[in-house]
Amino acid sequence: MEAAKIRRSAFACWALWLLVLNVPALAQNAGAQFARLRQQFPTEKAVYLDYRQELTVEVKGDSVQVLARHSYDMLHLGPQSAPYAPDQVSSSHFNRLQRIEARTLLPAGNGYKAIKVSEFKDKFDIRPGIFFDDTRVVKFGYPAVAPGVRTVLDYTVRHSDARFLLPFLFASHVPMLHAELVITAPRTVRLNSKQFNIPAGKVTYTRQEKGANVIHRWVADNLPAAPSEADGPEMLYYLPHLVYFVEEAQVNGQPRRLLGGVPELYNLYAGFVKNLDKQESPALRQVVDSLTAGARTEPEKVARIYYWVQDHVRYIAFENGLRGFIPHDAGRVYANRYGDCKDMANLLHEMLRLAGVKSYRTWIGTRDLPYRYAELATPGVDNHMITTYEPHPGQYVFLDATSKYTPYGMPSSMIQGKDALLALDGEHSRVVPVPVMARQRSRTVDSSVVVLDGTAGLRGRGQLALSGYAKVNQSYALDGLNPAEEAKVVKGLLERGNNKFFVDQYAVHHLDARDQALTVDYDYRLQDYVQRLDDEVYVNLNLDQRYSADRLDPAKRTLARVNDFHQTNLFRTEFEVPEGYEVSYLPPNAEGRADMLGFSIRYSRQGNKIIQQKEIYVDYLLLEPAQFNQWNTVVDQLNAAYRDAIILKRKKA
Repeated sequence: MEAAKIRRSAFACWALWLLVLNVPALAQNAGAQFARLRQQFPTEKAVYLDYRQELTVEVKGDSVQVLARHSYDMLHLGPQSAPYAPDQVSSSHFNRLQRIEARTLLPAGNGYKAIKVSEFKDKFDIRPGIFFDDTRVVKFGYPAVAPGVRTVLDYTVRHSDARFLLPFLFASHVPMLHAELVITAPRTVRLNSKQFNIPAGKVTYTRQEKGANVIHRWVADNLPAAPSEADGPEMLYYLPHLVYFVEEAQVNGQPRRLLGGVPELYNLYAGFVKNLDKQESPALRQVVDSLTAGARTEPEKVARIYYWVQDHVRYIAFENGLRGFIPHDAGRVYANRYGDCKDMANLLHEMLRLAGVKSYRTWIGTRDLPYRYAELATPGVDNHMITTYEPHPGQYVFLDATSKYTPYGMPSSMIQGKDALLALDGEHSRVVPVPVMARQRSRTVDSSVVVLDGTAGLRGRGQLALSGYAKVNQSYALDGLNPAEEAKVVKGLLERGNNKFFVDQYAVHHLDARDQALTVDYDYRLQDYVQRLDDEVYVNLNLDQRYSADRLDPAKRTLARVNDFHQTNLFRTEFEVPEGYEVSYLPPNAEGRADMLGFSIRYSRQGNKIIQQKEIYVDYLLLEPAQFNQWNTVVDQLNAAYRDAIILKRKKA
């Protein structure tokens, strides 16, 4: 959706002309400043000296617009800052670029010598998975970037609709000495703001009345570089930032409510869909009638239609001005057989209506966004659209047609735990929570029989069954592969023991059957795995040792860790004791449990067979640093259990 595109704008600041006028004052001893900051930040590549944004709210005719001046001033501390030499500025229908200037400031005596950027390349932003996007990027490179130089950027953007504004971030990927946001608005404009992740006392706010205007100013100094982790949450979960929005403005002499709460936000969204599907599509009705023929219950009708949209409409993102928010008519999406999330949501909604089933168009934020409607009701709180079915009052089925393999009855994993905004009618809405699926809904079940193969190997035969989100993820991985690619993916899925693992044959079943587990029947060989010492053989049945290397260091890691879904992993391994051997040692049962991670490993004997049954569960979506020690305790217990092996002893003649 367009809101997601708006949020992609780069870190920005304002008032380059102020910086240029004061270059000598800012750099009276450039060398001393560089030496001091490099000593203060010995491991950092660069530092922002100044990071600003100045906004002016304007009422023009019947619209409320915002002129935003951005500027940043970065001092480069080390040779590793070369990746900051290329830069770009984004713009679109909602934020049109008015002017841009950039320069490198080279140390010269007590001041700096400016080298202006002379070449700017303006083109559409082409990204994978986006069919069309009206975002344009101006790309350029700073010349002569080296330790001790400064790079300064200034650009001005006009926001044509004050309801679509960007948050201001008080931190970045490098330290920030000074960050400042200034918003100037007429007295007749009521502004509001919400702070997120800002420590008490870190940001100073002042309000000044000047003539017919009110000047709002937020300032923060000496902010450290933001941490980064590959499996960490999106930056809005932890970066200190301010979300600001216009609640009300005098337009043509009358007060106009823009934002402020869910009713105002829904009024905006309702306007995007009020003119849809004025004429029924005969072809679409014929499809709906054929799909629902013979269905015994309403949920069965819904599931059939839902699966049809998943199977027959290709998801293609499309963002072009307000088209980033307004769906196409259902008949057009049906005829084209492609659409983005809002197109697919509206098509599903219309098909259910034709089937006599009531459903709701639904706006929702994915887990990339940390906000809830109760704390923030702006277009920045959501970035996705689905359809919601209510089989019984207060019971909801969230239907995300863009998630091709998600079964009926489960929300897509990326919206678990989020708020959903349901369009009840043209004027009324409802916010309801999306549940988090229990770990039992997403299971990996592996059952196998293994025997000794030669002197140091194992041979195994078994079946792997995946359900819930475990199946959804793997189905995407297997979708559309040629035989060679599929074999590689399957090997990675089954791999265990060591790197001398070979799949001899396999068969995949139920890839497209959403209501059945995805199964893989397999035969494999594992070489150089069994250990022998004199007349003893050591066989470790913990062939799959997931989470063994998953300790988290709370002294080094400050960010939470994100997990896609709660899950349960079950393993049943049956080992046949070879002739001429007896079991001299059977590992004891072991278990370890915490709220977010737990395991159980149990051994039993049935005749000449040893059976290991293992369960490992993961029960979190966001693992906070305060929970790392609990997690590590269970990982240590699991590793101790993983090291225990069966010992076989050759029988005496």
